[in-house]
Amino acid sequence: MAKVFILLCIIGFFAILSSTMSKSPTLPLYADKLGISVTDIGLIAAASTITGIFTNVVAGSLSDIYGRKRLLLASGLFFSTAPFMYFTARNAPLLAAVRAYHGLATAIFTPVAFALIADLHKTDRGEKMGLFSSTTIVSRGSRLVDFYG
Repeated sequence: MAKVFILLCIIGFFAILSSTMSKSPTLPLYADKLGISVTDIGLIAAASTITGIFTNVVAGSLSDIYGRKRLLLASGLFFSTAPFMYFTARNAPLLAAVRAYHGLATAIFTPVAFALIADLHKTDRGEKMGLFSSTTIVSRGSRLVDFYG
């Protein structure tokens, strides 16, 4: 159980880090290079979040039906392929689609990881969920280094 928890934290850290790094500061620079307007850049950045709003609940429910492992593997597929898809985006709609695809990874991974933690840790699940959440928050903190580092 401890190995699975540590692995989830490591995966969560790097998965969220990759999503954060693809959004800030690189996304605006890449979009600007493609000639995309500032307004469209905001919409493109939001595509991942909007995807997450609708996918989180569904992913948790699907993991109850199909199993945690299957959905974590699907999330891993999204996380591992999304960074390469940015190179194929040549306009605002395609870049928004890539951000939405990348958003699926986070939206699937996070609730399913929490569900797995709840399954594995009956007595200290709150502590483990807090540690996992802290791990992903630290990876999001990489944006502070981008701006202030």
